[in-house]
Amino acid sequence: RRQVGSTIKPFLYSLAMDNGFTPCDMAPNVQQTYIVAGQAWTPRNASKSRYGENVTLRWGLQQSNNWISAYLISKLNPQQFVQLLQKYGIDSPTIHASMALCLGPCDVSVGEMVSAYTVFANNGIRCAPLFVTRIEDNSGNVLADFQPRMNEVISQEGAYKMLDMMRAVADGGTASRLR
Repeated sequence: RRQVGSTIKPFLYSLAMDNGFTPCDMAPNVQQTYIVAGQAWTPRNASKSRYGENVTLRWGLQQSNNWISAYLISKLNPQQFVQLLQKYGIDSPTIHASMALCLGPCDVSVGEMVSAYTVFANNGIRCAPLFVTRIEDNSGNVLADFQPRMNEVISQEGAYKMLDMMRAVADGGTASRLR
């Protein structure tokens, strides 16, 4: 297990998309202080690009902007985010419902992350990893067949929105070196 950091952000944005947000919705790109359990929490950001402007959620994900992620989790429910992560197949014991979860402080296995990310390409459907699909005896007789467990995590429309936003990350954002 490793700390996931910003790789958790697409899951947060998918929660937003399935709760009526769109990639074109605007959010304030400013550092804000939130009161969490009676304590002040002020997330930091790596860049001050477009500081003070209203920016689209697409831009927020594209730039992996912590302030936009904090804004989103403040508009959503951290407990709902944990439940969604579990639907994605992420069952880490270090996941706690808090605003800071939007920045990925939890430890998750590579297998869980790979499986979770397939939801976007599978139109919102998670296909649990399956290592053995069939057992045969030495004569080729099938003794057991196994089918992957599948469940809808996000809507097809939400998956489409996420693919569009994730393309923007690769086309001109923090993953542009992939190009």
